[in-house]
Amino acid sequence: MHSSLTEPTFSDQAVARVRGQLVASLERAAHEPHSIANRLWWNQEMPGHPYGAPGRGTPGSVARITSDDLRGFVRGRLAKDVLLIGVVGDITAQELAPLLDKTFGALPTHAAPSAVIEAAPRVTPELLLATLPIPQSVVVFGQPGIKRADPDWYAAYLVMHVLGGGGLTSRLSLEVREKRGLAYNVYAGLEPLLHGGVIQGGVATENARVGESIDLIRAEWRRMRDQGPNAAELAAAKTYLTGSFPLGLDSTLRVAELLVIMQRDHLGLDYLSRRNALINGVSVADARRVARKLLDPDALIFTVVGAPENLKGARAVEPTGG
Repeated sequence: MHSSLTEPTFSDQAVARVRGQLVASLERAAHEPHSIANRLWWNQEMPGHPYGAPGRGTPGSVARITSDDLRGFVRGRLAKDVLLIGVVGDITAQELAPLLDKTFGALPTHAAPSAVIEAAPRVTPELLLATLPIPQSVVVFGQPGIKRADPDWYAAYLVMHVLGGGGLTSRLSLEVREKRGLAYNVYAGLEPLLHGGVIQGGVATENARVGESIDLIRAEWRRMRDQGPNAAELAAAKTYLTGSFPLGLDSTLRVAELLVIMQRDHLGLDYLSRRNALINGVSVADARRVARKLLDPDALIFTVVGAPENLKGARAVEPTGG
């Protein structure tokens, strides 16, 4: 690993092989309905920002990447001041330190400055339709959100769990799936980013009922904004989010990943001992205040890919663009 990080070769043959694999994957994704809907949504929600561009690139952009580009990236971005490490296993800090020095010690002290600006998500509604001849339409939707460091994060986390998380118990699932059978799954949740934040969700439903599903999502968004969660919903969300969290730490890899997330998001070394109290400390009044502040049904952007029937007010776009 030491040589791979500090003296990568990036032979033309190896780069060509991996580049071909990535291009093939991106070309397949370009015809996959959910990938199309997701790409169109980010393009609309974050216009002109890197977040609005495809994170994995496009077949054309990846095809232009050279070995020299990769070497330049390593020189500019792999450095000790941006390196986050999580280690889990039968090892002490004293035993680990020289191993880390041996592996990463030759990296530059500082990475090149990042030029990414703060994102400014759109706050105007939009309904886009990319027509594809498929029996079930895919819908991606959402609005501006908050960063992980926002003081209202835990209240927002609970609000969104009641609205669009928690499997079959969320309001969206109850209204869209359980009561009407419009979709197998519908969800929405917070997506915090380093330079911004969004709320994003999705649903897939038969073409004849896409408009009905969108109307229900808008209505539940508005109801949560206006009324917030009730005491029973909030208590159930707290129980789920505190009780299910340890179940996700079922391997050393997942624990190590959490250690990296704690550093990336500046959660503090005592995060694991504080997390439940932070969640349980959210009151009904807190949740309702944050719901009113955060949720905006008039800022929702929907992107639909499929052949929906009688979808009113949609703006047609090509599946390959915005």
